[in-house]
Amino acid sequence: MMKVGFETIVRHIPEEVLTKEHFNYLQPALAKLPPFLQEQFSIVPEEVRKYKGHEGDRAELMAIAVAKEAMERSGLKATDIDFILGAAGSLHKELGFDLDTPMMNIADCCASFLDACQIAWNLVSSGTAKRVLIVASAALAGGKNGGTTDLTDPIAPIFGDGAAAAIVSSQNLKCEFLSYYCETDGRAYRSARGDIRPLENPELAEIAGMPEGLGPYFSMNDISYIHIASKKDYLGDSLEKTFAKTEEKLKISDLDMVITHHLGDCEASWIQDLVDRGLPAETFRNLRLKTGNTGHTDLPMDLLEFVEEGLIKKGSIVALWVPGSGISLASLLLRWLA
Repeated sequence: MMKVGFETIVRHIPEEVLTKEHFNYLQPALAKLPPFLQEQFSIVPEEVRKYKGHEGDRAELMAIAVAKEAMERSGLKATDIDFILGAAGSLHKELGFDLDTPMMNIADCCASFLDACQIAWNLVSSGTAKRVLIVASAALAGGKNGGTTDLTDPIAPIFGDGAAAAIVSSQNLKCEFLSYYCETDGRAYRSARGDIRPLENPELAEIAGMPEGLGPYFSMNDISYIHIASKKDYLGDSLEKTFAKTEEKLKISDLDMVITHHLGDCEASWIQDLVDRGLPAETFRNLRLKTGNTGHTDLPMDLLEFVEEGLIKKGSIVALWVPGSGISLASLLLRWLA
C-alpha cells in the first residue's frame, strides 16, 4: 500500500507575547462568574502569542506567510501543488496558483486540520493529486483584525494566534499516516460556539483594546462540551478505535505519544485514562499551559515542538487527537520517519 504523509510541515509562531499578567484587568469579570466557570477559566496559559506584522486580517496574513515557508522549505513551485485545503482565496493569488489548482476550505472548528489531513490522504492515495497543501491559521487572540475572542470576557486569556502548513504526498516523507478516525456527538452542539452578541463586559472595552460591536464572539457559558470530552474513557476509547483501523493491526500499547488539542482543564482525566490502559503518564503531551488554545493549529504546532525537543524520534508512533466543538472528534495516527 502506498505510504502517504507529511512531506513538509512548518509552523508560524507569532512575535508578540501576551503574558497571563496582561489579562489581570479581567479579574473583576471573572469574580462575577458562577464557581464552576471561575474554576475552569482561572487555569490559564503562561502566555499566548499574537500576530504582529502587516496591517490586515491576521489569520489571512499568517496563512500566506506559513504557506510560503512550506513551499520554500520543500523547494516546490506553485505548479507542483495539485490541491489546497483550508486557506483563504487570497492565498491562491499571493502564491501564484493557477485556475487548475482547486482550493477547499475546511470549517470544522478545531478538528479542521486533522480532517484536512484525511481528505489530503484520500486525494493522494487515490491518485487524484500528487501533492496537497494544507494551511491552518487562527487569529484567536482577539482585538483588531482578529478572530472571535471577546477580550472583555474572562475566557480571553485562553486563546492565542498561530499557524501551520503541511504538504501531504507520497514522496520524501517525514512521517506516514497510519489511520484516521472521526465521530460526532451532537449533544454539545450549543456549547463553545460563536454568538452575535455585544461585548460581555463593555466597561472593560477601552482597557482591553477591544473594538465595540456585535461579534460574533465565543460563548462558553455552557461548558457541557468540556464535560463530555473529559469524561472517563473518552480519549482512550477513541484511540482504541483509531488503532483498530490500522493496516498493521497496531494496538494502543504501541503508542509512544498522544498530542491533544488545548481544550480546557481536561488533562487529569485524559492522563488517568491512558494510565488505566497500561500506558505511562508521559505518553500524554500538549502545550496548553505554554501557548494556549490556537484552534486547529495547536496540534501541528505542538508536533513540531516535540520533534525539535527530541521527544519524537524516528519510528515513534504518535496520535494527534482533537475533540472539536460540536463535538466533532478526530484522531490521526502517524509514524515519524525523519
